[in-house]
Amino acid sequence: MDSKTYPFTHDPAQQISGLGECILLEHICNWLGDTTPIAPAGIGDDCAVMELDATQKTCITTDAISYGQHFDATVTPFEAGVKLIHRNLSDLAAMGAQPQSAVLTLLSGPDLALAWLKAFFKGVRSACVAHTLKIVGGDLSTLPAGQFSASLTLLGSCKRPLLRQNASIGDWLYTTGTLGGSILGKHFRFDPRLAEGQWFAAQDACRAMMDLTDGLGKDLQVLLPNDSSAAIDLNSIPIDEAAQAFGLQTGKPALQHAFCDGEDYELLLAVAADADCGRFETCWQAEFPNLRLSRIGQIISKHPAGVFIEKESGASIPWTYGYEHWKRDV
Repeated sequence: MDSKTYPFTHDPAQQISGLGECILLEHICNWLGDTTPIAPAGIGDDCAVMELDATQKTCITTDAISYGQHFDATVTPFEAGVKLIHRNLSDLAAMGAQPQSAVLTLLSGPDLALAWLKAFFKGVRSACVAHTLKIVGGDLSTLPAGQFSASLTLLGSCKRPLLRQNASIGDWLYTTGTLGGSILGKHFRFDPRLAEGQWFAAQDACRAMMDLTDGLGKDLQVLLPNDSSAAIDLNSIPIDEAAQAFGLQTGKPALQHAFCDGEDYELLLAVAADADCGRFETCWQAEFPNLRLSRIGQIISKHPAGVFIEKESGASIPWTYGYEHWKRDV
């Protein structure tokens, strides 16, 4: 009898690919038990939040990139290094935090080209310099030939973190920038919305916030409170030109790409129902005249038509999915 324990299985019913990210995270939390607290001190938000004192909090996040998954040979090593830093900074932006320091773990096959790695670290350094971020440690580890991954753990600070769980029925929904078509370049050419996130965190009207990494159709469901839906004005969805171009390639509507593509790295936020939205938008425009802010809808009580409905007609919106890790080919 073979006493070896293998981590992989050919049985689809026993593989993690059938779970989806949200259910897998529920399992992980259950397995960890009381070793992991509930969000925001533990798993469940863009960052974990640790109380330093009555006025200052530390935000902690971690994210990785892998060759063949988050970038390929069409992306330069410099751009890959920048992406590693920027996608972690986007998590801090989603809390309204300021970056402080980070540790970087590098995992690579022995055949990695030294010149490629040098250019990768030039990208890391460039992004760190631009955002006054210090790399203070990390780890090196080997992988089989042909593989490369890098993981960053990032710390930031803030006074008032904007949590996903604080949205309420009646709140207005906003997004920054434009959405969709990220595969055509935005997934590695984007600016983390740090200044914007910090501005939102300073506004009393802002209730909740997160960054859009898996797509509006999937991420918005995380922001919605229990027993609620979102009434969306489809005409207000800020569709990126890349979504239009990608739609011509796929034959799918550009609006579907805006909902479902993922890796937009824009901010999604809930603003209090009783806020003066006109004044809020005017103040935003004065502070960030070159970045679009779109009011896309409102959180409403649970609607029988679906989790997202079209504001005018009340019809169900079908695009309630986004990027899924370990997605099976069907």
